[in-house]
Amino acid sequence: MVRGLLCFGGILAAALIAFSYVSKEAGESGLLSLFRPLPEVNETYQRGFRSDAISRINAARLPLNVDGARVDDEIQAFLARFVEQHPNPGEIELESVFNTLQLKFPGAQYLAANLVTSGERESLISKLAGWTAAASPDFDTVNTTVFTQGRRMGALAVMARRIPAFSLEAANEKGGRFFNECPHCGEVHALEVEKESRTLILSCPYCDLPFDVLAADTKGQIRRAPDFFEGFRLLEDPSAASQLSDEERIVALWQRITDQCEYQLDQDHSIDGEREVWKHSRETWDDKAGDCEDTSILLADALISAGFDTRVAIGWNGNIGQHAWVVVKAGGIQYVLESTLQDEISLASLVPAVDAAAFYQPEQLFDRENLYFTRADEAAFRRDYFSPVLWERLSVQRDGKSPQLSFR
Repeated sequence: MVRGLLCFGGILAAALIAFSYVSKEAGESGLLSLFRPLPEVNETYQRGFRSDAISRINAARLPLNVDGARVDDEIQAFLARFVEQHPNPGEIELESVFNTLQLKFPGAQYLAANLVTSGERESLISKLAGWTAAASPDFDTVNTTVFTQGRRMGALAVMARRIPAFSLEAANEKGGRFFNECPHCGEVHALEVEKESRTLILSCPYCDLPFDVLAADTKGQIRRAPDFFEGFRLLEDPSAASQLSDEERIVALWQRITDQCEYQLDQDHSIDGEREVWKHSRETWDDKAGDCEDTSILLADALISAGFDTRVAIGWNGNIGQHAWVVVKAGGIQYVLESTLQDEISLASLVPAVDAAAFYQPEQLFDRENLYFTRADEAAFRRDYFSPVLWERLSVQRDGKSPQLSFR
């Protein structure tokens, strides 16, 4: 039986499936092959077979300008165990091979498998060398394991290409394709992050929920949204602050940042004049300028340092489109704060979130430690930015790996 299949949950929708039943081939010596002793298929035999098969496969790839394939030691070890443990290797269902491989190696971007049988070693190698997948540039490794069954021999072969797990370190080093496990639904999927990426909201293709917010800083490094917080603090006069209400303290800090920072387009401070970048809190303060993301991060950072429960919201403003703003809690009320659209700040500038819901639609929230995403109805989450029921929390790992889902 010869069968091939390309698959990887969500990455590759195309499938190549071919079936045939192997009969006696021309060149075999008929009944004489039935009495020819089969070789001892030990580790030495397996290595020799694998070496010869790869040589023949690479010889077929060379005229097509396809890079030579190599062995993937981990997949090779898996394949040997899989065949050894199977009660009837000649009847292996390739679907089970794919399913087990993808569970074991979620980064297997492309997979093709082939099960061939014959009475002779050379015939097995010829079949693998003529396999359509063997010449495909989609694969860069080939692994084989030989078995005997009755008076015939068989070989299970797997072509593969693996991609690494997503991390910021890898994305910043060279970018490219990665695999990631969705923290919401647990499905493994592929994603692509280039070093020149702009702001990215990463979503799962299975459950359609966002799970990460990435942005480039002014040095071109990709970072998670919470990484732009620096613990920035604006000093307050303790005696004066003690005489103010929470709302008055918020307004005072808000006014100082508004007075300090002018609105600045990304292209005015981008590393290439076009790329959207975010600034760290201190950078925005020292530059005395920033766009909505920059000044919102600065304002939220200062308010958190002053002891207020504060988050940055990314979403849409009904008047200006895509936007970022700040939401803060004080006296049991949630207030929407604009860091770019207002010059004069007063207590009247404090707009409760419930009153701003018609114009502000948050899609993601973040603070110093967490990202927040919602699957709730818009009518609810536009009015409440802090509910643990409405907003799921993703705790950010500082090692650059994907956030982990948790609940308050």
